[in-house]
Amino acid sequence: MEQGGIRKTIEIKRQLAKPLKQIMEDSGLGLDELVNIGLYELMVRTGHIRPQSVPVAPPTRLEMERMPQAAPSSSKPPLSRPPPRAPAPVPAATEEALFFQVDGGETIPVRKRVFLLGRGSKCDYILRDPGVSREHAVITKERSGWFIEDLNSANGVWLNGEQISKHKLSHGDVIQICKYNIRFVIQAG
Repeated sequence: MEQGGIRKTIEIKRQLAKPLKQIMEDSGLGLDELVNIGLYELMVRTGHIRPQSVPVAPPTRLEMERMPQAAPSSSKPPLSRPPPRAPAPVPAATEEALFFQVDGGETIPVRKRVFLLGRGSKCDYILRDPGVSREHAVITKERSGWFIEDLNSANGVWLNGEQISKHKLSHGDVIQICKYNIRFVIQAG
């Protein structure tokens, strides 16, 4: 546990024990980490704390083209959850690395082979818009490259004005999910 933390004994309901154990096995996180993530999510949802964005420097040799700036929106920009848990394994150095920008914002690395986009709290990147489904799309690393797949969302995933169900990502692709333009950058390892 971190310095300054408070250690408490908690009772976990019997019906939660099995799914909790499965989450621990799937994520590689310990019980303390999962409890802290759960408490953090509850405090954000109830307004007791506000998530703060953490600037992440883009990797070296990454060249980003400037996207035209959209007209200012009155709604809040999408917020990604701060990384309270250990990142999943990064693809080997010989593999392609994937990064994305939402509406020309900060560069986000995809550090997992299965990366979920949506409105729900379980997503790896949260798009805060009521038109976005809880689990809207998934980015996956397969043998032949990176793919984005629509998860039967209500409003779909779009590329160049055409709705797609699954698409192999190429460097510079711009995918639309509701009001968001997501630009992908692929960098050789």
